[in-house]
Amino acid sequence: MSNDILRVVDLDKENRGRRKKRGIVVIFLLMVVSGSLLYLWWNRDVDFEAYKTEVGKTASNSLGRLTLNEVIIDDNQILLNATYEPVKEFSPDHQVFFFPQILVNGQDYMVRNGGQSIAKSANVYTIYNSIKMDDFPTDEHLELVIRYKDWNVETPIDKPWEFQVDASQEQLQEDREIFSINKKVKHVDQQEITIDKIVSTPISTTIYFHAEQSVVNEALHFKIQSKAGQSWTFTTPYPLNKEGTRWGSRVDALYLTERNYTLIPINKEGKKVGPMIKIKKD
Repeated sequence: MSNDILRVVDLDKENRGRRKKRGIVVIFLLMVVSGSLLYLWWNRDVDFEAYKTEVGKTASNSLGRLTLNEVIIDDNQILLNATYEPVKEFSPDHQVFFFPQILVNGQDYMVRNGGQSIAKSANVYTIYNSIKMDDFPTDEHLELVIRYKDWNVETPIDKPWEFQVDASQEQLQEDREIFSINKKVKHVDQQEITIDKIVSTPISTTIYFHAEQSVVNEALHFKIQSKAGQSWTFTTPYPLNKEGTRWGSRVDALYLTERNYTLIPINKEGKKVGPMIKIKKD
């Protein structure tokens, strides 16, 4: 795993079509151990079958064949698992990335697009993607158009790989746990933040919060603690709007199944910087 690379791209959903002019922030993280994105497929002790849509469709173009294997619907998130087989004339290095555009019921809700590529052999890559959404539809059944149209972010693909998938989030909605909070706290930079809610599914847990003015993401760290003292740290917030006033912070493979927890604002060193908030399921 030491040669595997995770690439995360933040895409402004209102300006995505003009990204070449405005530029894109790209972050490379060396993966020493398997990340939470891969955990969802590799950990055989965790059963996500109820939330998966098996696809198994293949599309081809001048770059090769792409098979969309599975789609997982989560709370404001879609996870994809695909297999890429390049043509003989195309010889990418290990850093091969495809970041799909996804329309849900004909609408674009994307706010963040990340992925990881794993070389299985010289001619086969497994492509994982985690696409964060905002204002995701509540329909039990969703019509997805998944279009892989960019090669390594900035290079358009002449004939995009495209898939149409009917997916269900009926079981996910049934198993979703919501902790309504609606409390204000002053965080590290002394800005007032309103914590709206926490949404937990068998796939992930997300803290949603907002501020009146744009906030710095380095200040938006939290910890959730159970009654037994077990804790989970949320240190990777992402903006839900271009103004930087609405945020989400997600931990994959975390499902809050107890009724009561404590939410604690912390700094980047993990020290408490605000009052603890008792939370419970709706």
